Amino acid sequence: MLILYFGSVATGGMSMETVAGVYSRIVFPGASSNREPHFSDLQKAMLDATPDCIKVVSTDGRLLTMNRAGCRALGVPEDSSFGMPWLSLLPEEVHPLGMEALQEAREGRNARFPGRSVSPDGTQYWDNLLTPVIDASGQVLSILCVSRDITAKTRLEKQIEDAIERERLLSREMQHRIKNLFSVVSSLIVIAEREAVSAGTPEAVTTILRDKLGALSRASDAVFASGLNDDGDVGDVDLGAVVHSVLRPYHGRCTVAGCPVTISRADMPTFALFLHELATNSLKYGALGKDEGNVTVRWTKNGEALDLTWIELGGPALLSAPERRGFGSEMVDRIVRSAGGSLTRTWCVEGLIADLHLPILPRN
Repeated sequence: MLILYFGSVATGGMSMETVAGVYSRIVFPGASSNREPHFSDLQKAMLDATPDCIKVVSTDGRLLTMNRAGCRALGVPEDSSFGMPWLSLLPEEVHPLGMEALQEAREGRNARFPGRSVSPDGTQYWDNLLTPVIDASGQVLSILCVSRDITAKTRLEKQIEDAIERERLLSREMQHRIKNLFSVVSSLIVIAEREAVSAGTPEAVTTILRDKLGALSRASDAVFASGLNDDGDVGDVDLGAVVHSVLRPYHGRCTVAGCPVTISRADMPTFALFLHELATNSLKYGALGKDEGNVTVRWTKNGEALDLTWIELGGPALLSAPERRGFGSEMVDRIVRSAGGSLTRTWCVEGLIADLHLPILPRN
């Protein structure tokens, strides 16, 4: 009954402190002794029944003895004579925390630190509790270390953290897109009014605006299009078509020039988001927000890489880079980096020049 009590089911719901007290009574029955511990057959049978790693460490950090689970986790033969430095068996990155915990235990205090071990089965994460074994005079004789496998808990927490971060990013992006949408629509209304007046048909402003909003909708489809065809195969897209689609709402204000290039659909969102963000910022702060302003987009292919340049002229004079970068610019930079590319911005008196260098997936 005693062995069954210390099985994985019984100890799994107990706190580490409670378990450490139980293990301590098994390893050090009766009065404490200066003799280095050695598991008897009964002690070994009881401690081998638990999945927790039970170790006894000397005050100078030597591993004195260990149960079966500990031997398996640290790659030590069960028939080992032990005596090796304990921390040397752990990954180097946890050594500082282990040393701090060991020093705390030497001074007679419980200590705790997170650990990690690597085996052929993969990486395991551990919660390590060090409990000093103290004699009647208050001297620390040795240290009991209980390590509990928290791999499943750690991975679940990481998944939750990643999910929360993704939701936070999506929320910020949604707020950013909604804010930009109002700015773009407001600018398009002004552009539509000016075009209608210039054409001598002020009553056509609604039609012009509707056409531009329709083009913006099509550009949005290009930005957020799936990277796969309906049949599941990666398709090819003409880069010129992507550029024209994104810039269609600004017809007549943009000059597009480049060699024929076919890109993978997997690359298309990167180019589309890059152009969409630059056009939006240009409407709010740059050349597209001025009557005389214009933009030139040109590109060349260099092997399996593509260089695309965005050039603004006729906008507000730019004496230096903005003091604060918006979330949209940061988002585009992250997308470009994740695709293995680079993006540089040059702030000139004539306007912004942005250079995108991006490896493109070869065609099948």
